[in-house]
Amino acid sequence: MAYKKEKVEVGGEEITIKKGALKRSLGVPDSYTFKKAELEKLKKIEVGKEFTFKGKKKKMTELLKKRITLGLTLMKGKK
Repeated sequence: MAYKKEKVEVGGEEITIKKGALKRSLGVPDSYTFKKAELEKLKKIEVGKEFTFKGKKKKMTELLKKRITLGLTLMKGKK
């Protein structure tokens, strides 16, 4: 399955990301909208620890942590 890549601007710098990668990592549908509070709670989980999100058990990885941080950063830019 080929993932669609998208360019976004963060801090005046343009980066390329995989569209919907965080949603796929957490197992939620593409129509799901994250709340800032949800991502803040997930960000506090240490790498290597297991957690439950929407009834599904997941393990926090370094990549997942980076995707959550990026999601929060992009949310701050939507003012």
